[in-house]
Amino acid sequence: MKREIDARRRVRISVRAGEGTLKGTYLFDAKGALLATEEGEAPGRGLSAFLSSQIREMPRVSGSEAREALWEGERISLSILRYIHMTLGELTDLQAARIPDKEGIVDCGQRRRLTYRELKELSDALAVSLIRLGLKKGDKAAVIMDNCWQNLVTKAAIEKIGAVIVNLNIHEKGEMLITLLRDTDAKAVLIRQGIKSREHMELLFGMCPELMEQGPEEICCSLLPELKHVIVTDREKPRTCALQFEDLLEEGLQGDREILRQRKEEISPLDTVTIIHTSGSSGKPKGVLLTHAQLIESAWSHVEKMHLTPEDRFYMTSPMFHALGCIGSALASMTVGSTLVFHGFARCESLLSLLEQEQCTVFSSVPTVYLRLLELAQGEQWRGRLPLRLCITAGAPCPEKVFAGLAEVFGVREVLTMYGMTEAGPGITSVTIRPDTRPEDLAAGELWPGVEAQIRDVFTGRLLPSGEKGEICIRSFGVMQGYYKNPEETRRALDTDGWLHTGDMGYLSPEGRLFLTGRCKDLIIRGGENISPGEVEEFLRQNPQVEDAAVVGVPDPQYGEKVFAFVKAAQGEHICPAELVGWCRGKIATIKIPEFIVQLETFPETASGKVDKKELKKQAAGLCKMPGSKV
Repeated sequence: MKREIDARRRVRISVRAGEGTLKGTYLFDAKGALLATEEGEAPGRGLSAFLSSQIREMPRVSGSEAREALWEGERISLSILRYIHMTLGELTDLQAARIPDKEGIVDCGQRRRLTYRELKELSDALAVSLIRLGLKKGDKAAVIMDNCWQNLVTKAAIEKIGAVIVNLNIHEKGEMLITLLRDTDAKAVLIRQGIKSREHMELLFGMCPELMEQGPEEICCSLLPELKHVIVTDREKPRTCALQFEDLLEEGLQGDREILRQRKEEISPLDTVTIIHTSGSSGKPKGVLLTHAQLIESAWSHVEKMHLTPEDRFYMTSPMFHALGCIGSALASMTVGSTLVFHGFARCESLLSLLEQEQCTVFSSVPTVYLRLLELAQGEQWRGRLPLRLCITAGAPCPEKVFAGLAEVFGVREVLTMYGMTEAGPGITSVTIRPDTRPEDLAAGELWPGVEAQIRDVFTGRLLPSGEKGEICIRSFGVMQGYYKNPEETRRALDTDGWLHTGDMGYLSPEGRLFLTGRCKDLIIRGGENISPGEVEEFLRQNPQVEDAAVVGVPDPQYGEKVFAFVKAAQGEHICPAELVGWCRGKIATIKIPEFIVQLETFPETASGKVDKKELKKQAAGLCKMPGSKV
């Protein structure tokens, strides 16, 4: 697939004279061959050759930059954009042509398997039906589905008609669900029924009762003025106002493909293709805008970091409404042509059997899942039963014991731990952990190709030298276009030079490796001293009685904040807070030793599997008010 990706790489260069007058905008391939003059005068042989020489020196990764140069004694300015000239719909069709009979999707929950040819046929059929319903290029189509084959078919269809996918968290409740549908101007919503105890259709009816009396062709809702179509997947649960997913597939399979061919010609790789919502842990979720070209470059970067091949069988647990699931897992697997495996409702207790049955070689999940699997595997002989060569983790710092446990229990040779965020598209850094990796290198992330990083003072914004901790700011092709209809939050996150302020704390080594230490908003300020919760958590995990730890700050009238630690005991252990404090003394700075320690069986989690620090802060504040709570 690398050959096909490289063949689609393009370089767009706008040339301006010294006084700023546009001379022309030109499109080249990655080898420097002129493909088109998009604006202004033709470049001429000399200028074309000069620009080609510039292109041949550029990295083979998407990005943008500005250069100053001398041309025939005149100073000129070059605005350069490198990107992959391919849409996501074209990617689906390309794989169907390359490997039509290869198994592309395995939905263990519904016992449904699709080849790449079948994925193209079904997505084409749904795309034809969506066009006939009136969805136009740029219209928003919301998707409320768990990890299922319908999710992938739906998103491929939306991509092919030039509409914009609105990824919605399946756990959203009625009021927030309506708010997100309204704020994203959703014209259609596609729902898989039966994935929550209370159906999403019931939530819609509760907020918009008029929908109960309407037919599928006459939706009109005062709270959702843009909504015209509701599509559901379960024929056994018909809804008066909803169209049936299966009916649209059948109708589309019989439909004329010419309208789809014409629509595809209208789509540019630089068009927005998706809105992925942030977790919303600090308020209402924000919709991140990303383009076709951004997603394909990001997916290919994941492929290269994971060393994915078409022979891999890739099991994912991350939800497809988050960046790790839809880009770092599903799209990465499909981009290289491997087999994507998932189960929408699988519990940890069944995952080991599924991995064995499907002979999965790559497993993507979060640290909490890996810890649970290691616990479940104790006492059983799993080495040799699973062909896992690589485990991938992201979303939270991964305890050292996870690396050792995966190698010891399952024989995993490599663990790839990634740092990223939705706004970054999402990849920023990663580190591959092997048995010979030094402990000091576990947290040292290597910046991905095309990613720049700076560290700035949290309070003043001053650029900090290597070794000093501050806010991580990054710039890359993958950085979002902005938040949908939220210019104020966009300005807070993106500065005028294109730097994304991540809200994460860290520092750069002299060699340029990035060390992550926590969140700016989670930073504990005790008596004027900054304390990183992540540092304290990793330290506590070194205690043999502690399986996991989560640290937050609690208000204190004298010092501003104090350190509060929630701990989870290792199997068969019980943690005495006073003894744990005693173990800390002399090993870590006194101000970093927790003054409150509470043992929990499980930590509250967000939908993406991260520890919910916001909820823990609430619990900590309440516990601090109880008599005798301090260690």
